[in-house]
Amino acid sequence: MTGDIFVDDRRVVQRFRHRTRTTAPTWEDGLIVGSGVVGAIVHGVGGRQIVSIAHERSFVPANPRPRAPELAPDLGALRAAVLSGDGAQADELMEQAARRSGLPDGLVWTDPLGICATLWIEDPAAAEGLDREIDLEHGEVVVRWRDRSGGITALRVLAPRDEARVWLALESEAGATLSVRLNLAGSSGVAGETGAPDYGNVMHADARGGPHAVLTASAHGTPATRATAYGPESWVADPAGEMASTRVYVPPGERRMLHVDVDVAGAPVTAAPARGDAAPDWEALRAHQRETHGALVSASTLDLGGGVPSQTTEELWDRARAGDLAARRAVIETAYLSGRAHAIAATGELPPTLQGVWQGTWAPAWSSDYTMNGNVQNGGMASLIPTGTPELARSLLNLVLPHLDDYRDNARRVYGTEGMLLPARMSSHGLANHTWRWHPHVFWMGCGGWVLRFAADLVATTGDRSIVDDDLWALAEGVLLLAEQATVPVDGRRRIVPDYSPENSPVAGGSSLVADATVDVAILRDAARATAILADARGDHSLDGRWQALVAALPDYRVAADGTLAEWIDTRWPENHAHRHASQLYPLWYDPDPAFLGDGARAASLRAAAAATIAAKLAWRAEDPTAPPGRMEMAFGLVQLGLAAAALGLADDALQCVEWLALEHWRPALTTTHDAGRIFNLDASGGLPAVVGAMLLGSTVDTLTVLPALPRAWPEGGVTGLRARGGLVVDRLEWDDAGCTVRLRRLAEAQWLRPDGRVLLRAGRAFTVAGGAPGPQQIVVGTRPVVLRLDWLDAAASRP
Repeated sequence: MTGDIFVDDRRVVQRFRHRTRTTAPTWEDGLIVGSGVVGAIVHGVGGRQIVSIAHERSFVPANPRPRAPELAPDLGALRAAVLSGDGAQADELMEQAARRSGLPDGLVWTDPLGICATLWIEDPAAAEGLDREIDLEHGEVVVRWRDRSGGITALRVLAPRDEARVWLALESEAGATLSVRLNLAGSSGVAGETGAPDYGNVMHADARGGPHAVLTASAHGTPATRATAYGPESWVADPAGEMASTRVYVPPGERRMLHVDVDVAGAPVTAAPARGDAAPDWEALRAHQRETHGALVSASTLDLGGGVPSQTTEELWDRARAGDLAARRAVIETAYLSGRAHAIAATGELPPTLQGVWQGTWAPAWSSDYTMNGNVQNGGMASLIPTGTPELARSLLNLVLPHLDDYRDNARRVYGTEGMLLPARMSSHGLANHTWRWHPHVFWMGCGGWVLRFAADLVATTGDRSIVDDDLWALAEGVLLLAEQATVPVDGRRRIVPDYSPENSPVAGGSSLVADATVDVAILRDAARATAILADARGDHSLDGRWQALVAALPDYRVAADGTLAEWIDTRWPENHAHRHASQLYPLWYDPDPAFLGDGARAASLRAAAAATIAAKLAWRAEDPTAPPGRMEMAFGLVQLGLAAAALGLADDALQCVEWLALEHWRPALTTTHDAGRIFNLDASGGLPAVVGAMLLGSTVDTLTVLPALPRAWPEGGVTGLRARGGLVVDRLEWDDAGCTVRLRRLAEAQWLRPDGRVLLRAGRAFTVAGGAPGPQQIVVGTRPVVLRLDWLDAAASRP
C-alpha cells in the first residue's frame, strides 16, 4: 500500500500528520476534509464508514423569511421603559409589536446548512478497526480496518481545493468487495440541546442509477442540491428512488477510486479540471493539494519546542492534561496548525459557518448558520487575517454585501430610520427576524461596524484597495446613517436605546434590553477608525467629519463599582460576570481603542478595569471547567478573553485561554467543539490561532509590537507567516531567553499605507536593537526583507 502517514521526515510527522486509534460512532467524532466549497466528514466504526457531504451554499429553504418586526411605532414607549429601568415593560412592548408584525412566538430560525449526499461504505469481511489518520498538509484523511484474513483495507478521502468535488480511494491488501450506497440520510443531532428544529422531514431524495448515480435533494418540492457519484461500476436505484447502490471490487494491493460532484441551486458553478473517463493518480491529487491547500496551511506554523508527538493524538492530549509541559506545548502547536487547516478547508467563496462546511445531521446545532455576534468574527474566521491567509477573509464580504437592501429594510422597520441594520444571524438572507424577548438580537446594532473592522484590517494587511468597492462604501455609510439617526440625544450625549449586549443580561433571567451596551459603543468608535482606512483606500473622506462628530457624542466607557469594565455604560445596570460572552472587551481585540492607550490616569484605569474583567471571567470558568452545566461553554468566549489579555500584555491569562481551548475543545480527530468536549463547532479552530498570533505580534498601521504577551511557559520558539497592519509580513519570528530575531518585509502593494516606510518597533519586554539605545525604535521597512535582532535588557536577570 502507498501513502503511509508516518515517514522519515520528522518535520512532516510533527507538523502535518497525526494518527488516532479512536473510532467515530457519531458524525461529530468524524474526520473532516474540505475544499472551501464542499466538505466531507468521515465517520463510522471498523468496516462500516459513512461519508457525509455538504456544500458551502447548501442552505435548506426550510424556514419562513418574515421581514424584521415593525418596532418603529413603539420605539418611543420602548425607550421610555428602558430608561426608566422597567425591563419587564420593555420586553412586553417588544413582544407585542413583534406579534403584530406577524412573527411567531419564539425565534425564527435561519435556513440550515444541509447534507447534499451521504455515502455508506461497508466491508462484509471486516473484523476490527485499526486507526484513523489526518494529513493536514494534503487535506487527506484515512480510515483503516482489518479483515477476517488479517489483511488491511483502507478508505482515503480528500476534497481538491476550490472544487465542488470529493474524492474517495478504496485500498485492500488481500482484496475486498465493498458495498457503496448513496442517499441523503443523516445521523441523530443535537437540536433538542440548542433549540434549533429538526429538518429531517423537510427534504426529499430522488436517486437515479446508471453509469453514475444522481441524487437530487428537494425542499418543499423545490430542487435544492444535486450530487453525482462516479465510480468503477454502474449504480442501481432502489424501487423507492431514495438510494442508489453499487459494489466495488478492490484487487489485492490495488486501489479503486470514486468521486462525488455537488451542485447547489442558484450557486455559482465551480469549475473542476476535466478528468476524462480514467481516474487520476491519487498521488497527483495529493500533489495538487499540497500546492494549493497545503500552501495556505503552511503559510503560518508554530514551533514551541514541543517535540515530535510520536504517540496518537489521544495519548498526546492525555499527557498534556496530566501536566507534561512539553506535551502541552506540542498540543498547542498541533491545535494551531489543525485549527488553521480546518478554517482554511471551510473557507471558499463564503466564510465558515458554525460547523464550517461540514454537516452530518438534519438537526444541526443552531441551524449551523452564521452567528454574527461573535462566532464568525471571534471564531471560525478569527485567524484568517493575522495568521497568513488574509485573502480568505474577503469571504465575509461575499456573505454580507449581497443583502444591503435587507439591511435597509431592517433599519426602517426597527428604528424608522435610514441606514443599515445587519442581523445577528445569517445564512441565505439578511433579514433581522431572529429575535424575541429572551434574545432581542434586533436591538444589537454592532454587526455592521464589526464587518467594517474586518474590511479595514483586510485592506491594512494586504494593501488591496479594490476591496473598497461601491457596495462596501455603501455599507460604511449605511452603518453611519443608522448610528446617526437611531441613537437618542440625552443630556448632550448620543445614547443607544434600546440596546443589547450579546447574549447577556444584567440580571440572570431578567430583561436583556438596556441602554448603551459597551460593545456597541466600542464598535461605533472603532467603525470610525476602520472607515478612515477604507476612505484612504478609496480616496473619499466625505464621511470623516460625520464619524468624528458621532464618536465625540457617544458616552464614555465606565469602570463599574467592582472595578471591572462595565458591560453597560449606564450605572443602573449591574455587572453579570457569570456568563460565557465578554463583549465589553471589544476595544482591545483589534486596533486598540485610543481611550485605553497612553500614560494618563484615565487610560490606566480602563486597562486595569479590563484586566479585572478578564480575571473575573476566568475565575468564574475555573470554578467548574467542564461542559454545561459546568462553565466551559462556548469556545469563542475564551477567544474574547485571550485577545484582550494579549493586548494588555497579560501573558499568563492569555495562556490560560489557549490551554483551555486546546485541551478541552479538541477531539482526537483534531476537530473542535463549542463546549468542552461537546457539539461539533469551528469556533476554537479559528479562535485559538488568533489568540496565539495576538500573543506573539501586535500592530497598528504605524506600529509593530513583537511578543506582547509571551508566557514563561514558552521559553523559546518560533512562528512563521504572521501578518500585521501596514502591509507587513513577519516571515519568521524566533525567540529565546536572550532576545528575539524578526524577519519582516512590506508588501509592494501596501506601500501606500506608509509611504515613508517607517514603523515604530516595540516589544513586550525592554530591549535594544543591535546595541543601540533601549526602548521603542523607529525603523524603515520596505519590500526587501529586514532582519532585526532584539536583545532583552533583563535577559541576564531572568536566567536561573
